[in-house]
Amino acid sequence: MWQYKIKKLLAFSFLLIGTTVSINAYAQTLSMAEAIELAFKQDLSVRQFQQKSEALKQQAIAADALPDPKLKLGFMNYPTDTFERTQEPMTQNVIGFQQMFPAGDTLEIKSKRVLAMSAAASADAENNQRKLVRDVRKAWLERFYWIKAKDIVKQNEVLFSELVNITSSQYAVGRHKQQDVIRAELELGMLQDRISKIETMNEISQSQLARLISDTHAQRVLASDLPVLPTVSTQGQWLKSHPLIKKESAQVVAGENNVSLAKQSYKPSWMLDLSYGQREGLNMDGSERADFLSAMLMFDLPLFTGNFQDKKVAASRLRLNSAQDAREDKKRVLKEMWAKSYTKWTKLSERSQQYHNNLIPKAKQNARASLFDYQNSGGSFNSLVRSQVMELETQLKAVRLDVDAKQVQAQLLYLAGEEH
Repeated sequence: MWQYKIKKLLAFSFLLIGTTVSINAYAQTLSMAEAIELAFKQDLSVRQFQQKSEALKQQAIAADALPDPKLKLGFMNYPTDTFERTQEPMTQNVIGFQQMFPAGDTLEIKSKRVLAMSAAASADAENNQRKLVRDVRKAWLERFYWIKAKDIVKQNEVLFSELVNITSSQYAVGRHKQQDVIRAELELGMLQDRISKIETMNEISQSQLARLISDTHAQRVLASDLPVLPTVSTQGQWLKSHPLIKKESAQVVAGENNVSLAKQSYKPSWMLDLSYGQREGLNMDGSERADFLSAMLMFDLPLFTGNFQDKKVAASRLRLNSAQDAREDKKRVLKEMWAKSYTKWTKLSERSQQYHNNLIPKAKQNARASLFDYQNSGGSFNSLVRSQVMELETQLKAVRLDVDAKQVQAQLLYLAGEEH
């Protein structure tokens, strides 16, 4: 009996320890930096393009190698009446070797083209890496806003509950009207409805973050303060080094290699064929028959180029022009994206500073003055409610501006890049 009790006690102890560890892990705050690390562990797209790039590098080595030689084994000129090897002087057992040599610099150019494709895949990996960091930052910030919004509205819920008590007591002593009590209760109900809407948005933002870092980690408590993001570089070199431009440039290089490859078709490819024929039997003078050694050289004759080589070169040049135009168009799009985001970031930062330095202190001062006047029968309830709602809206707007500025900054960091 006592052994059974000890086993139950030990099982309960292990369960308690496991639960405590789980609670402590869950209670750990989730910083933005940790969220980014978690996203990289879960994401497969970056690794997918990295592996594709490495595979193409290996393929480039293979593309620069000659094709495998061919071995020939056969029998030649066997007499069909007896199938005797010694009957006819031309009967022989043949072993041969063939090697194909592509035209001009075809192999080298093909290797360079595959390396350009590898660079494009590497740029895709870098772009997905930047996008993942940007998306995690935006999702983390969005959830941060709705958590803060809920806290702010909850604090104001307490304040409006006190307003209901104040108006009720003022009405009880005949100093204010019953309408003030009803209005206070209405404002409190509207505030509680707003909390319900905020909770819905909080759950949506949590699901968006969970898509990037998993449900378990998305449910963790976020850090209480907004993180400091890296400084945005405003230098113009960012455009050339952006992965999307590097990808387009790699495709331009691949297009140039395609033009060079098409031009190689004007040159002949050739093949070397070496054969050794073994003969048996004797010549008429009694001497042994000599073996045969054969060598042949075969090559193309690119004489009629109008409908083949010329068209190949023209088509590859048109594709090259298309790749160059695509790169210029991508530059234009990224420049426009940068200009809009930078202007938006600057204005949001200015507005955020205005709210924190000027509007929030004045809104708080106005709310306190309105409450004092109302309690001393010097102000109307409408003015009191407006002042309290204005303070609430000012606080929410300030947090929204802070978060929006950080989200736009995350977009700028995606465009300009950052040192890791």
